[in-house]
Amino acid sequence: MTPQEIAGIIDQHERWLNRRKNGQRANLAMRDLSGLTLANTNLRAANLAGVNLHRTVLSNCNLEEADLFCATLDRADLRAANLRKVDLRGCSLRRANLNNANLEMADFRGGALYGAAGSDSERMRNANSGGADLSNSAMMNCNLKGATLTGANLSGVNLKGADLTGANLTGANLSEANLTGANLSGANLRGAIVHNAVLKNAVLVGANLDDVDMSAADMTGATIASSDEGLPPDIRIILDSHALWIKGQGGKGERAVLSGIDISYMDFTGANLSGAEMRDSKLIGIRLNGCRMVMSDLSRSVLTNAEIRQAVMDGANLVDADLSGANLAGTSLAPVDLKDSKGQETGRQWPTNLAGAKLRGADLSNANLRGANLMDADLTDAKLSNTILVGANLTDATLDGADLHLAVME
Repeated sequence: MTPQEIAGIIDQHERWLNRRKNGQRANLAMRDLSGLTLANTNLRAANLAGVNLHRTVLSNCNLEEADLFCATLDRADLRAANLRKVDLRGCSLRRANLNNANLEMADFRGGALYGAAGSDSERMRNANSGGADLSNSAMMNCNLKGATLTGANLSGVNLKGADLTGANLTGANLSEANLTGANLSGANLRGAIVHNAVLKNAVLVGANLDDVDMSAADMTGATIASSDEGLPPDIRIILDSHALWIKGQGGKGERAVLSGIDISYMDFTGANLSGAEMRDSKLIGIRLNGCRMVMSDLSRSVLTNAEIRQAVMDGANLVDADLSGANLAGTSLAPVDLKDSKGQETGRQWPTNLAGAKLRGADLSNANLRGANLMDADLTDAKLSNTILVGANLTDATLDGADLHLAVME
């Protein structure tokens, strides 16, 4: 295909997406687009089954819900691409760069594509029937929440800081993969191969590890089980009632109220504290690794030297909180999509509020602070390497000595 033909198809596709005249869904199935530069292109819902995208530049592309069944993406540049709900069954992604890509609910199962090679015969392309091949790919900080990676080849992949919450990794090959700081809470790893895998500081709370041989994996600092058993009885009662409140079981349960108390150094690892009230509390050295704290209120609380790695704190209220020296590496502090009483999205978002917060020397590397309010926040000497700060409000924030290496600002 000529560049002009490709450009024409993309233009018609954008018209189709916007329901404009002369629009038509892009059909690039089985085409050879290897080596092309298609960065920032909108190919949402396009038909790309069996396409050859070897070494193609697709950074920042919108490929949400596209059909990439059995496509060849070896060494493709997919940095920061939106691959949410994409069909990647049977794909080959060897040595592809997927750093910071959104692969939420993507399907990486096996697949085989048959196409006519002649009037009486068939040929098979990209027959990764056991699962997609992502061997030796770069997938740092990827969003793989709920992704289906059954039987996928992830050997040698760099998944440092990736979010694999609830992902299905049954029978996947993770040998020699780097999962340092990754969040695997609730993931299904049944029968997965983790020989020589690095899982330093990874969170595996609630993960299914049946038939997994962990003997040759590096589990230094990894969190495997929830620690609520070690909490005081009154706190456990509050958490149990809060769990019922979250589930909304016939009005049972009550919202957790832990405001104005001292629960320093307690271990809440893996707990669901979404919506909890924890205002004006003393939480020094508290362990909240892998916790869900969506829309929780921790305003004016003291969380110095707290461990809050790989947590989900989207939409949380941290106004004037003291998080000096806290470890929030890999934690999500992104906005929450607001829904109406029927559960339908309203199109409005509720950002995380860190106005006036003290974050001196805090570790926010690989954290997601997209759209966060950091007005008047003190980030002196904070670690912000690989941190997403797109749309964040940094008005009058102090960043003296802060490490912003590879931080994403726009």
